[in-house]
Amino acid sequence: GEAEAEAAAAAAAAGSKNEGSSEDGDDEAEVAAALAALSRSIDAFMDQFAQLELGVLSTARPSILGRKASPEAIAARPDRRAFKEAHQHFCEVHRLMRGESDEALPAAAGSMQLLRQAALYLSDDEAAAKENVRAVPAETVEKLAALRAAGRRKAGGTVASALSQLRVALAGPLEAHSKLVAALGASQVQPVPAALSREAVTAKLNTVPTFCLLDGQSRVVGMREEEGATPTACFYTDPAEARAVLESAKRAMPDVRGLHLGVTPLGRAFAACGGWPGDEPQGHIASTLKLQGSAAVREQMGPFLREQAEKQGLPEAAWQLPVFCTDQLQSAHAMPFFLSREALVDAWVVAGLERDAVPDSLTAMDLRVLVHQMSTTDKFAWNTVNLLASREAVDLVSEAYAEGRAVAAARSGGGAAESAAAALDAAEAGGTG
Repeated sequence: GEAEAEAAAAAAAAGSKNEGSSEDGDDEAEVAAALAALSRSIDAFMDQFAQLELGVLSTARPSILGRKASPEAIAARPDRRAFKEAHQHFCEVHRLMRGESDEALPAAAGSMQLLRQAALYLSDDEAAAKENVRAVPAETVEKLAALRAAGRRKAGGTVASALSQLRVALAGPLEAHSKLVAALGASQVQPVPAALSREAVTAKLNTVPTFCLLDGQSRVVGMREEEGATPTACFYTDPAEARAVLESAKRAMPDVRGLHLGVTPLGRAFAACGGWPGDEPQGHIASTLKLQGSAAVREQMGPFLREQAEKQGLPEAAWQLPVFCTDQLQSAHAMPFFLSREALVDAWVVAGLERDAVPDSLTAMDLRVLVHQMSTTDKFAWNTVNLLASREAVDLVSEAYAEGRAVAAARSGGGAAESAAAALDAAEAGGTG
């Protein structure tokens, strides 16, 4: 109810710090401790859910005649199937929540959605359930209501007992979440209209990953768009396109061993590709460097983004990269930007808003324009800006690091993989690419 709304507002309000301010170390430690406690508490709740599922799918009281049902017959009962489906649902919500970020603010928002849904599913009466309907997608409300009804088919039965135990177990995560929100509120610093330094802007960009092709020696690989042209090495922000390019490169260059994706923070890639006015693209790598979003969006929005940059007096660039935002996801203390419409829509749903209510028209601007404004104008509290990575990008980071480690192990018999950022470091020191 109202308490949850206040918790959401407090979490959103804690999204950023004033640049150059002296942060209270005690507050930071309290937030970190509260975040760790929430993570442990939710993990414990999910572990208990899994243990209860094992019992629900295999345990039943003997019949009046003393006959025991087989585990298969028990698992096939409607209330048992419903409990299993509920566990699968919450495992997926938990996975998505963990994929959002390990930062306190996204963790507070993502866990709030999981806890609302758990409270909705475990409510023992309809009136209590309605208190948790707000901010849960309508289709999820219907699904959980049906699963809840199926689990209560037999009062005092195995499933009803499991649900009762989960209701008790949910108290721990709810309390831990409240403590995290309180810690976030205590650490909040008011936004200040001011331009940010290059270092501060870069730090904000670096919360989002980009992906580029590396060879088996962890060197940046460029591809020729046409015969005789200078190779182009791209830092991809669209995970699907990065995966597709990797597979295409493996087919086109079968003699290049160990092709894999490297991960570079967006701020680092932005600088390497000449994103800052007056900077030239990285010159120590034998390829033209470009930041690249989805092909479909580039084709559709390219002219508009080039015109934006021209009106800001920015020099012509070989690439454009749109970022998206909407007023409905902003607050006085948080202004999230996304590198795709899809990522914004996902955040919209995680925030508990209806997918169908996403505005048709979103605010879009070229990344170079946003960076220029953040670093040169003081009419907005730029310290409230946050760039948020998509869940797909977070998943690909894990995959890319795992593949990189495998390539490094195959090359040297063990050892850690180099990242694309490490390859840039080597190039700046005079290495080849």
